[in-house]
Amino acid sequence: MFEMQYNEEMEAEVRRLEAKKRAGEAGHPEWDNACASCGCQLAGTDDKFCEHCRRTAQP
Repeated sequence: MFEMQYNEEMEAEVRRLEAKKRAGEAGHPEWDNACASCGCQLAGTDDKFCEHCRRTAQP
């Protein structure tokens, strides 16, 4: 039980750090997240791409 909770917390922290890194690479270190494709600001840290980029990337 403890191990599962720990793993979930670590996965969330990795997502947060990756999102913060994308924002910095997009030129906005004050943001929490940015789209990996177009660099627009994203709410939350769960997504790597904005809705527009996600739709255009799918065939």
